[in-house]
Amino acid sequence: MTASAQSRPRTVAVLLSGREQFSPYFGGAVARWTYEVYSRLTDRVEVTVFGFPTRKKNLYPLRHETSEAWRACALLARIPLARRHEETLWLRALIRRLRQFDTVHIHNRPQWVAALRSMDYKGKIVLHLHNDHLGHWSGPALDALAAKLDAVAVCSHYLRSTFALRSALLNAKTQVVFNGANLQLFFPREEVREPRTIFFVGRFDPEKGVLQLLRAYERVLHAHPDAKLVIAGTTSFGTHRETPYVRQVRELAESLQKHKQAQVHFTGYLDHDRDLPQWFQKATVFACPSLFQEPFGLVNAEAMACATTVVGANRGGIPEVIGDAGRLVDPEDAEQFAAAISELLAKPQYCRLLGQAGYERCREMFDWSVTAKAWMNLLEIVARSQTSPVARHG
Repeated sequence: MTASAQSRPRTVAVLLSGREQFSPYFGGAVARWTYEVYSRLTDRVEVTVFGFPTRKKNLYPLRHETSEAWRACALLARIPLARRHEETLWLRALIRRLRQFDTVHIHNRPQWVAALRSMDYKGKIVLHLHNDHLGHWSGPALDALAAKLDAVAVCSHYLRSTFALRSALLNAKTQVVFNGANLQLFFPREEVREPRTIFFVGRFDPEKGVLQLLRAYERVLHAHPDAKLVIAGTTSFGTHRETPYVRQVRELAESLQKHKQAQVHFTGYLDHDRDLPQWFQKATVFACPSLFQEPFGLVNAEAMACATTVVGANRGGIPEVIGDAGRLVDPEDAEQFAAAISELLAKPQYCRLLGQAGYERCREMFDWSVTAKAWMNLLEIVARSQTSPVARHG
């Protein structure tokens, strides 16, 4: 490759997984990751994001393309025996365009690697995992996957551990790239900090542990009857449905309000950029009671960016994010959970010191600029690699 060719921006096609829109309102954490990282690399990488149709007024400001095949895909998704072909149809409709890119960056869909190779895509492929999509794959299947791609990125060492021991080949191609927070949006404002305020934001879903948080809060009220709990979020990105779980959460909250004069406030959906930072900044404590093995937990980094002390679940990748700059608890142990929160509310100076430690940790490890630098380094390693998986195993 000539020096001039090396200096030209690399072309990267980013494939959003599932039906995620490339939007700050209708998209989720993967869409946000894509925007936050690639918007910092526009002088070095020419990127196009491929995803579900998104109205122009709702799009992140990066090049976005879709395909008219989405209509057929949506139809297939409603037919039980045909829905397994939906994603293949989507990729086949895009493949002629994708062949024009040096690198394809796949979010959360390891099965797309083999599909793209079978459609004669010969460029570099980077698989980026934000969730555990390989934990159930056998060793031989992981080895076969490794042969068809150039690199795997994961958001935590925990996520890497879900497959590393079953495939030395895939592990050798895997790199941990932490998620980040936008420090221009999320930053401390101690003048607005409210005493004895506990904050939660997330989906109203059993695995996110909102009910467990309410049960811990009930015990916190014994020591801090004036403690306030603020619960933000909906059942899905930008939308809300009244599910049996939502009703269960609301019934417990109403019971606490009626019998213990508890202060429970439901904010509903919060715009990530416009509304969310101020709620982190106001909170004394941020609670992350995830019941599942959360691979990272972006909200923890955003809370830490605001110097808000985090009480997080000791599961998945959450301990890697919090480190020693917060408190880790078993979210299903209501007494332990409540004791950690109560201690922080009772010791404001200790709480502030932990919050400051979290802020310093976030600035060093979880700034989106740090993530973008690590990602560019990965792309450069992939670009320099001379051996093509297709040539070797095609």
